[in-house]
Amino acid sequence: MRLVIYIIAAAVLLALWNAPGPANPLYRQQAQNAEFNTLFQSAFALYQQRKYDEALAKANEASTLSPNDYRPRALMGFIYLAQRKLKSASTAFAEAIQLQPRARELYLTKAEVDRLRNAHDEAVATCRKATEIDPNYAEAYAMLGNLLQFYKDRRPEAISALRTAIKLKPTLTRPYDDLGNILASAKDEKGAEEVFRQGMAADPKHMAGRFTLGRMMVKQGRLTEARQLWEGRTSDEDNTYPQFIELLQRAESLKRATDALAQKPNDPDALVDMGLAVMEGDHWVVDGRQKRALVYFRKALQLKPNFGRAQYGICKAFIQGVDFAKDETKIVDEELTKLRQLDPALADELNAYRKQYVKGLIAAPPEPEP
Repeated sequence: MRLVIYIIAAAVLLALWNAPGPANPLYRQQAQNAEFNTLFQSAFALYQQRKYDEALAKANEASTLSPNDYRPRALMGFIYLAQRKLKSASTAFAEAIQLQPRARELYLTKAEVDRLRNAHDEAVATCRKATEIDPNYAEAYAMLGNLLQFYKDRRPEAISALRTAIKLKPTLTRPYDDLGNILASAKDEKGAEEVFRQGMAADPKHMAGRFTLGRMMVKQGRLTEARQLWEGRTSDEDNTYPQFIELLQRAESLKRATDALAQKPNDPDALVDMGLAVMEGDHWVVDGRQKRALVYFRKALQLKPNFGRAQYGICKAFIQGVDFAKDETKIVDEELTKLRQLDPALADELNAYRKQYVKGLIAAPPEPEP
């Protein structure tokens, strides 16, 4: 679940709820009676214990007892969110906002929930409301820009929102990546690089924009500079897949294999290395790389009959899926039989690989709400 910085704001808001009414800066209601406080604190404690059904029941009781208090509804939103009941969570946060329209963190939490349930227009509208109640709310502009970047005809708005977020709060990390990506997709790679480097300079940890710039450099073939970016990191955290280091290592491997094959175009080992480098990639990407790799493996086998590594590559290519329209199960069986005659250990390795390899992206559908 991608709550990014907004879940931090939500956690702060929840922490404020534990304070007595008069000490809570978001609290504008009259002090609640002892029964309400007991119910709400109990609901909050049950939520922290992940006893969601019990927490929801207590929060409902508290809301009935004090219908004008926003806190039970906001807590219900977090409970529904934990249960992946996204529509119910969105509704609960909307009700909490109606009761406490100045609680700006609630807007972003609701917008994130709406994003998760693919209600992007609603998420955008909620972010705009957050910027209206607080024109200096950098996080709201950052999220607005992040959402708008996926609307092709609204990218100028996205750019404006992201630049505003950066101006208001230069230490926010996400806007640099989003703005740089928009510029890069518009073929303004020079502008994108400037933004990524601004992010690194503004971030005390020098990580904002670093890995995204690195990905762009890999795409441009600037592998030495990309490697320097990786070596200069202060953190390994990378929530984009495939990760930067994976892309860099694949590109470096492909370059080494390409250079080696150029020097020895008829070397079976160089051909196999090239095939393996060409075939390396994410299991959910279908781009014909396995079919391209087969050319190198088969040429190696022609030059060196009974070459186990070449047969290994052929088997692995078919396991990954060379042509989804064919009966590849039968083909894999046949190719593995050939490999077993050449190298039983490699055949055993691929049998294990075959059992755990997953073709294509498998996504679990959200649980239906009762």
